Amino acid sequence: MNINYKFHHIGIATKSINKCITFYEKLGYSPSDIKIEPSQNVRICFLKKEDNPIIEIIEELNEDSAISLILKKMGSTVYHTCYEVTDIVAAADELEDSGFRLLFEPKISNTMDNGLFCYLYSVNCGFIELYQKQI
Repeated sequence: MNINYKFHHIGIATKSINKCITFYEKLGYSPSDIKIEPSQNVRICFLKKEDNPIIEIIEELNEDSAISLILKKMGSTVYHTCYEVTDIVAAADELEDSGFRLLFEPKISNTMDNGLFCYLYSVNCGFIELYQKQI
């Protein structure tokens, strides 16, 4: 692989963002504001704790949400890892060459400082999110 993939966060789909936040606060995490990502029909909160990975909590807004099927099949669960890259198109192409399927072209994120994001899926590795900071 030629792209530098920097680990960014773990994504957790949940039926109750507030209950999930309350639990992680007890573990010492500090939540961001809850924001809506309209392109995915979800509410999102990032949780941070020094020397620990960032946790992204995702709750569906309605049954058209990108995570609705995951929640129906599995309930609340960890479902993706996210990697920050400097060139999201090149990184997506490289992952596609490794057997991943691009689920949608990179979009602007309302929840990650207007950077770009996209998801890819592999039957062997599951979901990976790519994130590129705003240039």
